[in-house]
Amino acid sequence: MFASDLNAIQYSSKASKSGSINDFGRIGRRALMLGMVALLASAPLVGSARAETKNVKIMMDWIIQGTHAPFFIAEKKGYFKDAGVTVDTIDAGKGATNVAVSVAGGAYQFGWVDLPSMIRFNSMNPTSPLIAVYISFDDTALAVITRADAGIKKPSDLEGKKIAGGPGTAVHDTISIMLKAAKADNVKVDWVNVQPQLFGPMLKRGEVAGTGGFTNSNIPAALELGFTMSELSVLKYSDFGADMYGLTLVTTKKFADENPETVKGVVAGLNKGTKDTIANPDAALALLKDRDPMMKLDIEKVRLGLALELTKTKHVVDHGLSVVDPKKLQFTIDAIADAYNLPTKPDAASVYTEKFLPPLADRKL
Repeated sequence: MFASDLNAIQYSSKASKSGSINDFGRIGRRALMLGMVALLASAPLVGSARAETKNVKIMMDWIIQGTHAPFFIAEKKGYFKDAGVTVDTIDAGKGATNVAVSVAGGAYQFGWVDLPSMIRFNSMNPTSPLIAVYISFDDTALAVITRADAGIKKPSDLEGKKIAGGPGTAVHDTISIMLKAAKADNVKVDWVNVQPQLFGPMLKRGEVAGTGGFTNSNIPAALELGFTMSELSVLKYSDFGADMYGLTLVTTKKFADENPETVKGVVAGLNKGTKDTIANPDAALALLKDRDPMMKLDIEKVRLGLALELTKTKHVVDHGLSVVDPKKLQFTIDAIADAYNLPTKPDAASVYTEKFLPPLADRKL
């Protein structure tokens, strides 16, 4: 406390003895306030804001392809930097589980993971949960891709058919969701358990009638082997009532809580990159071609087109990007919990949050 404050207190004491009660109150309050100011000025700040992490790394779901154009558009055009974030690297991934583990472990701050896989990961790893902060694919890419000459037009036609994709592959483990939605629960698929790199060659040789996987992966793979689109038939989950969400931007709940502005910045950048890709896919592909001269533009154009079909759905056109339908989100959670017999079923709020999204006007197409 300052010396002048001590003098004020001493004066107030004399004033009280002389009966000047009003002076005492006025001077005493002033001395007390000055003392508190001095104390606060000399004390260290308690609970001061922690500096956020502004440099981040993002992992894709798979090798860099046309599907990933929104991220590289955002990087090239400075959308992340404009939002106050520096993206140090955008790296290829090795499948949903690998990405989830990498983000949960802190090697990457963000990852692109399909929502069903994230739900399963969280149930199996409750101590390091992830949360979706932006929905990129409004529809799931899960599908069974078959030879047109196999005559498979609907889920019930899969009865007894040989399909490449054994236990541990996404479609094998979730086929019950589509069959149940299509009221074809009793259908028995003859699964052929082989490595994914053999799916296409076996389909080409006629050793299997189809392959299980993602449209934006398995269809381009078949085209690279010489198939034409007319020679393929696709059973998309979403076409038969298994209406689930697909690829999403995820981070850990801990990182999101501690770095809200950073998360908002990454989401804002991705949102702008997505809108640009939808508006001009050819320009997006040209940018990727500059990055990777060996990229096959004809195949990647098909791949990006398939991805944009899942991104620019009727719901998105009507309502905006990453506008979640609560019923669809709950169906996604319930379906995955049942398909994998998960020990716990998460509530919707722990799976997806809209708190980091840019304004709706910025997400309208």
